[in-house]
Amino acid sequence: MPKTYTVPPAPPHNEGNTVAAWVLTALVVLGAIVVGVGMAMGQSAVIIAGIVGIGLGLILGLVLSLLGFGQKSRKAASK
Repeated sequence: MPKTYTVPPAPPHNEGNTVAAWVLTALVVLGAIVVGVGMAMGQSAVIIAGIVGIGLGLILGLVLSLLGFGQKSRKAASK
């Protein structure tokens, strides 16, 4: 008995341009700039603020993705 296979659904065509991705990228880049400025100034408080900003960006990006503002999965797109 021959096996039949179905073609997988096409991936989303937004190329990762989602709200979650933009927020994550913006906050991580801004946090990295703040860390760099803090290192140049020699101020540990500014460095810590930049690290907190990066962490906030990671958490916010994940939360937005879980709320549906991120890339759709193939399983969700096929339903």
